[in-house]
Amino acid sequence: MWLVFLAVAPLPASPANVVFSRRVYATSGRTYQQIWNLDTRSHKIAPLTASARRHVQPACSPDAKRIWFLSGPFGDEQSTELWWFDPRTKEEKLAVTFKSGILRLLGGSEAQVFFTAYDAQQTNLYRWNGSLKKLSALDASSDNPAALSPDARTLAVQTGPDSVTMMDASGAKGRKVEHCAAPAWSPDARTLACVTGHIVRLVNLTTGIEEAHAEFLERSTTPSVAAISPGSKELLVKTIGASSNSTSPQLDYWTLDVARAKWTFIGPGQSALFAPAIGVLLVTPRALAPVGSRREWVSQILAVDPATHAQIPITEGTANNVEPSLCPLNAPASSHAGASHKMKRSPRRR
Repeated sequence: MWLVFLAVAPLPASPANVVFSRRVYATSGRTYQQIWNLDTRSHKIAPLTASARRHVQPACSPDAKRIWFLSGPFGDEQSTELWWFDPRTKEEKLAVTFKSGILRLLGGSEAQVFFTAYDAQQTNLYRWNGSLKKLSALDASSDNPAALSPDARTLAVQTGPDSVTMMDASGAKGRKVEHCAAPAWSPDARTLACVTGHIVRLVNLTTGIEEAHAEFLERSTTPSVAAISPGSKELLVKTIGASSNSTSPQLDYWTLDVARAKWTFIGPGQSALFAPAIGVLLVTPRALAPVGSRREWVSQILAVDPATHAQIPITEGTANNVEPSLCPLNAPASSHAGASHKMKRSPRRR
């Protein structure tokens, strides 16, 4: 008999804020990717960190008492260090160094965190809670073979080319969901989205029964689910971008209206998510921009209205803005000059 793990602890219904990684370039001297906060209602952004280290893949604990992030030596794109940041005290502390490099930070609670890494010639899932433990080997045939529930208690782990196994924080296995790869959680943690071939599925985790499915015919490439909207009414689906290349890799994004099986193209980007009071947050493909005598990669964050295709800039300037994730932080006390009141601008339309 399979155990069924469900994430049913009280969760923030709609976190109003987003954390993201931002590097503001300077003509001289070193600058670093820092953690910034976005209030999705006012569109104001504010820095949370200012230390001389790289802060990438920020992920908040469900109570926002800790923000986990990855780092590493300056000039080395590989992330070998797992850190946490306390938004109250502004303290940053190194948790563990992983020499082979961390691939993806899944998130965690105040007490423990989960990540994937390539080690011993395979991709594995790890937990750190003061000590490091390998929980499971992963099937790395999809771009996101593991996902952590919103309350940071349960993992959906791709253990085969077309199957996902539910696990608790200790690595104990629960229900297996067949014909399912690249898992993504709903905000209430009761539904799992995944794909099998070009079919996008929604599975009820209480019953194990499929609630809906739709075929992705927009491209010939395999899709995966980036996010699920509150109420599981819409999915944010991605695939390899039509204009993707080795120097500027990118994805193309659509929303799927589950009830009507209607696909709406959002645009190309590096990552995207559903954000309250905004719609879709989209990170633009990176592009080279002049910074003094050199050129650096820059990208911006846009608020996209799926209904009208209006795009409103959230960030601007010669900066690299990447990796937004939802976080129930309080609104920023002050806005960053030149980056607030974006709603007053005339929206761009595709």
